[in-house]
Amino acid sequence: MTHVPQPNAGFTLVELMVVVAIISILAAFTAPSFERHIAKANLVDSQLFSNRLSSAIDEFIMIQSHYPNDTEFAELTPSFSHIDEISTVQNNQVDTFQGEFTLTFSDTVGIDQGQYLRYSRQTSGQWLCSTTLDQQIAPQQCQSANLGLQP
Repeated sequence: MTHVPQPNAGFTLVELMVVVAIISILAAFTAPSFERHIAKANLVDSQLFSNRLSSAIDEFIMIQSHYPNDTEFAELTPSFSHIDEISTVQNNQVDTFQGEFTLTFSDTVGIDQGQYLRYSRQTSGQWLCSTTLDQQIAPQQCQSANLGLQP
């Protein structure tokens, strides 16, 4: 009986290169979407923080009958040290019942340094939100602000 040599089993270099190329193309298409989802997830803590802060301001106005000044605002502001995305929180008292606070962000995945969420309290008690964030990651209730404005 004669022994027939078996061909080497395995993939050729060309086959492996084709698979790597296909995976690279798929990754290139999904990376922006993945980055957007990460940024949106990172903003959840910031939105919860802003909801807590706006509720605290509303409660303060009900008790004190005026929008908090900077000193009172600092006492109301919950700690945001655990939220890496927020770099600063600023207050701006407009008049007795109106004011706004701005959450400015640090540079993280999908969010550029200096982008912000600004919550403005109207005399009616309604809160309006404006932002410089991309509308694809911004909270639904926030309207796009003029990108030339500074927080």
